[in-house]
Amino acid sequence: MARSLNTSLINKLCTGDYATLLDCIKRDSELAIEVRIHSTAIVYYQKSKVLTIHPRKEDPTVLDKGYWKNESKPILDLNTPNEYFVEAKRLVNEFSKKKNNLEFDIQQKIIAANNSIYKRYLVVDMEYQFAQNLLTDRTNKNTRFDLVAVDLEKQKIVLLELKQGLNALNGESGVDDHHAKFTEHINHPEFKQTLIDDVTSIINTKAQLGIYNFNTRGIINNLQGASVDFAYVFVFNTAEEQIQFKKQYKHKYDVIYIDATHSNFIL
Repeated sequence: MARSLNTSLINKLCTGDYATLLDCIKRDSELAIEVRIHSTAIVYYQKSKVLTIHPRKEDPTVLDKGYWKNESKPILDLNTPNEYFVEAKRLVNEFSKKKNNLEFDIQQKIIAANNSIYKRYLVVDMEYQFAQNLLTDRTNKNTRFDLVAVDLEKQKIVLLELKQGLNALNGESGVDDHHAKFTEHINHPEFKQTLIDDVTSIINTKAQLGIYNFNTRGIINNLQGASVDFAYVFVFNTAEEQIQFKKQYKHKYDVIYIDATHSNFIL
């Protein structure tokens, strides 16, 4: 079943108990609300799940204990949700200092910069995961695609993998490894249609929530039978990094380049 939120939760977010919460999320470009299975919504900050919103009467689940185990548990007051997100961000930032991974911050900026029909790519989801139990000849670890976008120029779905700097090119999560995982997925007989159904439903849901303030009907109509492609987003800090990446991968994979020094994250 395609990813969507049930009518009850949509109403709760738009006009009910969670209306202030949704408004806070929509006004904050550092947050992204994504549609998951079982009519669940997850709010991300720098790739971390800072809030999980459930479809029934259960209260939203706050940031995982691993982020605040040595401090007080962050409290969500639906009347003042911004206070919760300020604290959740602080805890994530403190936790992330140990990893020093700029990729998480860049991913969020790409989502915020490619959120309209006036850009070539409309990023509709992050951390997308196909049902892993359906993959028989699969890799050792669960596969998540950093970003899912609709190429509005070529009318196709593109799975994007983000790489920042030359240190991210090799190993278990390297360039060749991620392309192999994409091949594994695209060869599955159910993957393409499942992805199309999910993207269609996600766009519909985000339009209902007011996250997209443009007409999505044409985009959705063009998705039926759309092709699915894969590309890398390589974020470079120096010209030398870009040259090295092109030398190694230009003729192997589709790549979108972003110069981190320009602070322009439009794909």
